[in-house]
Amino acid sequence: MGLISGTLLSFNENLLYTVPIMLLILPALNSLIGDISTVLVSRLTTHLYLGTLQPKVQRSERLKEDFYGLLITLLLSTIVLIILGFVVSLSSGIQIVSPFIIIFILCFTILLIFAIMFILSFVSAIVLFKRGMDPNNFLIPFITSLADFLTPLFLIIFILIFI
Repeated sequence: MGLISGTLLSFNENLLYTVPIMLLILPALNSLIGDISTVLVSRLTTHLYLGTLQPKVQRSERLKEDFYGLLITLLLSTIVLIILGFVVSLSSGIQIVSPFIIIFILCFTILLIFAIMFILSFVSAIVLFKRGMDPNNFLIPFITSLADFLTPLFLIIFILIFI
């Protein structure tokens, strides 16, 4: 996945140079989404082993609490990341083109990837748990790699669409 992600980034190098703040924020964004996804998988696995979450694909209060808690954490972290990105950009003289569109693209990307990761992690954790496997062993590396691939992919797609 890392190879595909790197290839995707190198093929769109010129596009990313047109929006230099994205180059500045991308590594932290990748790390943020990967970290939140890892926490999500760990929480799901813990709930399954403790029995606080039934191994069925259904809504539960525990799942809602985890979803909202991680979503709030993700949004607050994204806000801090955007502020830091803009401060570093302005202090280093990098021109920021369409700041509101950039903020929209970053937030939309984060929310979309979080939704994909949440659903995929939840369903996969239940399937693996039912088969007697530890979801942490399989999902944490997979979800982290997938986040590293999807983040630049969606950023590039949304830059092409909105800028």
